[in-house]
Amino acid sequence: MKGQRGILRDVSDRNRAAKKCWIQYNGVKPMEFLKAITAKEAHDIINTYPVSPHTEIVDINEALGRVLADDVVAEEDIPPFSRSLVDGFAVKVKDTQGAKETNPVLLYLKGEIRIGQEARAVLESGSCIYLSTGSMMPEGSDGVVMQEYTRRMDDAVEITKAAYRGENICYTGEDIRKESTILHKGRRLSPFDLGALSALGISGVWVFRKPSIALISSGDEIIEVSQKPAPGQIRDINRYTIASSLWKTGAMVTFTGIAKDDMEDITGLLRASAKHDMILVSGGSSKGERDYITAAIEKLGGEILFHGINIKPGKPTIFGNLWGKPIFGLPGHPVSCMMVVIRFVLPLVRRLEGEVKTDEQRTTGILTTNIPSSYGIEEYARVRISYDNNGCQVTPIFAKSSVISSLSQASGYVIVPEGKEGFEQGDEVAAYYFD
Repeated sequence: MKGQRGILRDVSDRNRAAKKCWIQYNGVKPMEFLKAITAKEAHDIINTYPVSPHTEIVDINEALGRVLADDVVAEEDIPPFSRSLVDGFAVKVKDTQGAKETNPVLLYLKGEIRIGQEARAVLESGSCIYLSTGSMMPEGSDGVVMQEYTRRMDDAVEITKAAYRGENICYTGEDIRKESTILHKGRRLSPFDLGALSALGISGVWVFRKPSIALISSGDEIIEVSQKPAPGQIRDINRYTIASSLWKTGAMVTFTGIAKDDMEDITGLLRASAKHDMILVSGGSSKGERDYITAAIEKLGGEILFHGINIKPGKPTIFGNLWGKPIFGLPGHPVSCMMVVIRFVLPLVRRLEGEVKTDEQRTTGILTTNIPSSYGIEEYARVRISYDNNGCQVTPIFAKSSVISSLSQASGYVIVPEGKEGFEQGDEVAAYYFD
């Protein structure tokens, strides 16, 4: 990645306890504490962060949802022989011309080719051969008449409908052509892709290794979900929303623990996360005397690339390098945290997985209520997306960034650009799905 967008990565000896990574963005040193940058600038820094995902070969039974590490080139034609698509009769098309219900054409029946049998017979003019669906086409035939348009008469068959050349035939290589690239590197494999691989006899698939991500929760007020909160305490919500979002992409998530607002505690859990490909810290990213995340990263030899994005919710977001690996400090409020995960963390996770296409699924709809916004801030408004006789309707859900239930009620979100003071009822807007 050297030279891309002015980013320079210089990593010292890997045997050192802390690997120092100095990165500059467009000639500017890492951002000062909570000196917010724009969402576009944050995306540019994250999207140009150098990643080198590893590869492995997996059994086709374990390949669903994995990302291809190499192009798949067909080594054979599929199907390997021309075959019938229906139960019927192989014919020479010219022998059926003019055939209709009231004036059928009579052809002599010259046998049958069953599924799995090699077609040894050669079709002669004035004759036909019975085929089952999937049977190999006999030499000399160029069409198949469905049996619904025939009447059998001992050793002959009446054809009541004319056939056209190639009708009801799947030709050799019509599905997959030998030496063609059927799947490209960086594609996330679907059930249909596995079907194509199995057709080619590919049982082992080269994919990118699943990234390993360490997750830390922080804050004196955070307790385990199984505990009953005392006054001033809250259960650890973000641990479960973050982890489940990452699992859906195929990443492996390890929860390292809950760090108290203490430098020693935080640095200890960061050290315990050193073996992972990415580190996420939930909470402790806001400016305050008891938030130690940035100080802990720098103490361990890391660099803060930015601290603060001009977005709502999610402004106090941290992104940096620690031991040559990406590290995010996420807001503590559940909605703020998850919007940052969706907009900024998941695209980098997908790059670590080797995926080329990282766009979110979206639709367009008509806004049912005004969405107010402050000029100069990119805002993410939670919405409910529904459909009726008038098309797609987008309804805002107004709630504070600490209200997790608003995410449960929403099906997506709308982005209000930083240069716009909201949207009005009746506007057509782009709505992004959460799933």
